[in-house]
Amino acid sequence: MHCAAANRHSIFFSACNKDTPEVERAMHILINGYHGGEHPLVVAIDTTVFDHKDGKFIIQPQSNIHFTTAYSYKTAKKRLVTLTDTVTKKVVYSAELPENTIRVNFNYLYFDGKVQAVVPPAADPNVNKLGFYIYDKSVDFPIDISLQKINATSGDVRKEYIAKNVLPGTWVYVDYLPLKDFDKTADLRSATVHFTKANTEEWAFEGDETKSKLGAEGFFFPKLNDKGKIQPYFIAPKVPNQIFSRLFFYLD
Repeated sequence: MHCAAANRHSIFFSACNKDTPEVERAMHILINGYHGGEHPLVVAIDTTVFDHKDGKFIIQPQSNIHFTTAYSYKTAKKRLVTLTDTVTKKVVYSAELPENTIRVNFNYLYFDGKVQAVVPPAADPNVNKLGFYIYDKSVDFPIDISLQKINATSGDVRKEYIAKNVLPGTWVYVDYLPLKDFDKTADLRSATVHFTKANTEEWAFEGDETKSKLGAEGFFFPKLNDKGKIQPYFIAPKVPNQIFSRLFFYLD
């Protein structure tokens, strides 16, 4: 039907009217990583600056980054995500928002005086890839990472290793398929992730159970039938109350 005839049918008329406002769209944005610099950072998306007066959106020094927002827009154009040093006013990170997507993840890792590259392996359709980087200069020994849960009835411990002999200060990627008793959301709610000195039961981080034993649910591990995922984790035991950062899009 031509637009000239569309005035008889409002549904077609609205589609043909050149003055019809553009539909508002939304993109879910995550910024993950670690800020090991000296000054706080402020996040901006295009012209929107997230510098809430109570500091809610400010990224503090020596802290993991878990920034998330739903960003609304109407017109398609080049838009940048930036992190700016609040003291020097220098833009320390800049990336362009992709077009035609509803969710996007950015990673910013800064420590040892420079921005660190995150170069995950290629996806494998047959398995998932879990990556671990342990950032703790006081740890000079390999670490085992395991999933554990206790049977509420029998008290038996179910233990499965995720990765063994992980050396701090380097990325280690392992193949992972969801394990029996750890392949459902309900399973992970009652499970814990343990970091121990390799081939021992000793806690890895300062010999402290609290720092070396974490709830498994927050890792968003692949679940039953999941394959082809790539999930890197940046582990920083000395960061208070924020021991790790998930460097992938993890919100459902």
